[in-house]
Amino acid sequence: MKKFTCPYCYGKHDLKTSGLKCSYNVPGKTDRCVGSVVKDPNGWIPDKDKANCMKCTAARKSVYCSVVEKEIPSDFLNEESLSIALLGAKASGKSNYIGVLINEIKRKMTASFNCSLSLTSSEESRQFYNDFYYEPLFKYGSVVEATNQDMTQVPPLIFPLRFMDKKNHITNVAALTFYDTAGENLDSTEDMVISNRYVPNADGIILLLDPLQVTSIREKLQGKIPLPPQNTDVVEILSRIVQNIRDVKNIKGNIKIPLALTFTKIDALEEYDILREDSCLREESAHLSRGVFVQTDFESVNIEMQDLLENWLDAELVQQMKNFEKYSFFGVTALGGVPNGTKLSGNKIKPRRVLDPLLWILAENKYIKTAKK
Repeated sequence: MKKFTCPYCYGKHDLKTSGLKCSYNVPGKTDRCVGSVVKDPNGWIPDKDKANCMKCTAARKSVYCSVVEKEIPSDFLNEESLSIALLGAKASGKSNYIGVLINEIKRKMTASFNCSLSLTSSEESRQFYNDFYYEPLFKYGSVVEATNQDMTQVPPLIFPLRFMDKKNHITNVAALTFYDTAGENLDSTEDMVISNRYVPNADGIILLLDPLQVTSIREKLQGKIPLPPQNTDVVEILSRIVQNIRDVKNIKGNIKIPLALTFTKIDALEEYDILREDSCLREESAHLSRGVFVQTDFESVNIEMQDLLENWLDAELVQQMKNFEKYSFFGVTALGGVPNGTKLSGNKIKPRRVLDPLLWILAENKYIKTAKK
């Protein structure tokens, strides 16, 4: 078996460093299999027998990550996949973003980029996505309930994204694994290391930030819309993420993981004229309509976001970004309007540019093609 990426810890494993069980038991001898391999009392197959057992066709084999002790979905065992970590500060709208992002991949991205999203790889993930994200947003017209530190049983969402060539042969697999951990888990270095241990092993990071946390924007919108309580400083959060990666991976120079710094809730800035009238953020990107990552569209957004950031925040945030070899700025709206309490504006979702950060990371890793113009 080739090395594979665990969708839970994002570590690279092979058969030697994984646990193996099989479903076959000789009647009356639960520690024996069809090939007379002796399993331990918990059903684990000895290291010396693993290679031969993987060739057996008489039973289902289950491979387990030795770090988190969870079974690896079969989709991830035979391909070197791309792991993407999605983080969000408290009140950044991360839960709504995740729910809409997965639906946008299914509805729009798969046709444009000849790929398919598997919702059956993990039954737990599929059921949780449907109950916790899809039904509130798309069936009942409500926002997703925010995760908090007391919600200890929130499972990761594991959905393989398979890319195909013109003959529909699979060429690449991206391991989309979203941990909807509470935003409070970014509020201290200790909590972040425990809850986000997968981040240092990721091939790309999408960090969601709430522009309504920015002091100058809050002053302009005070009394016009409900504002969330002010939370941990953006610069402080990014600093903790940088330190976590450096400590785990022992990195001295630039971090090679592409970082997409993504400001959510752009609809609020649009509605109250904080965005200029000709802003490219008011329009959907060209990536989907053309089926490639359009460099000029991306650069327009990146430049505009940096110009806005100069007015919103001090230079310290950009300095933190320079810890990464590749970084970019994005602006998105998952809902398309400011909710009225828990109800969506007009009971409809009007997402815009939700896929942009994901498409950038996929383009950086050569999963999709890039057009310069």
